[in-house]
Amino acid sequence: MSSSEEVRELSTGLIIAGAYADKVRRTLFAQLRDLVKQDKEFAKEVARASAELNIVLYYILVEELRIEKGDVVRVRVNYRVEPGKRITWLYNTLRVEAFKRVPDENVEKAVNTIISIRLEQIIERFRAAPREAERAVREFEITEEEAERRVEIPETRQPQAPVTPPVAVPVSPAQLLSEVASVDIIGETVERGFIAKLSKSDGSTLGIVSLTPTSEGDVVLDAIVVHAQRAFRYLTRTKKAVSALYEEPRQVLEELSKTTPVEISAGDAQRLIEEKMRSLV
Repeated sequence: MSSSEEVRELSTGLIIAGAYADKVRRTLFAQLRDLVKQDKEFAKEVARASAELNIVLYYILVEELRIEKGDVVRVRVNYRVEPGKRITWLYNTLRVEAFKRVPDENVEKAVNTIISIRLEQIIERFRAAPREAERAVREFEITEEEAERRVEIPETRQPQAPVTPPVAVPVSPAQLLSEVASVDIIGETVERGFIAKLSKSDGSTLGIVSLTPTSEGDVVLDAIVVHAQRAFRYLTRTKKAVSALYEEPRQVLEELSKTTPVEISAGDAQRLIEEKMRSLV
């Protein structure tokens, strides 16, 4: 068996339910980034497979368990990349944990109901009209920024230190971006977007921004900016095409200046930057 055909596991970790779909997409792209580098067309198959799994999870989480967007879940499932680069989910390995007042037997029953009774019907509906099927997932989904603000500690976990929400920035977005002299493309990502560096006039780096196209045709802009030894994050969407932003990078600053950033810790800033750099093709 080749390395591409070996059984792999996708795990979302503990995640806000409304952000599960985005986490599935990002995790699958990260795990298969080497194959995407070899064949950029394979990115379409990764997107298709993540969309298929997200539809199945939607029926389990929302329709069967009535999970709310702010609840916490964890999903684990095995998959294979078959000859011909077709991703096959091993649904008999699917495990879902829901951290709310839902008995474990109810969760297990919901998973079994979908997998044993309704799976073929759901997959067939997805194959016949993938965009229509994904609409329900998108309506349930929340942005990563919203997820960070709504994180709750599940009652079933051990007590932890309180989660500190992002601090509102007391300066304007324009002020934070005023030192940016150029937006320099670093490279393309496995998600068919790109990453750019925000540079000062002397060439030093102020921050980094990733641009990721979505299935709806929007582009998600996610920037980390360091200002006066403090780190800030911009997270927004634009209707502009990713190709237009690539050709005119200065437009990225225009889009970022329209949204309000939040302050984040130095550790979070470093983690996010490292994650973005790993997505480069």
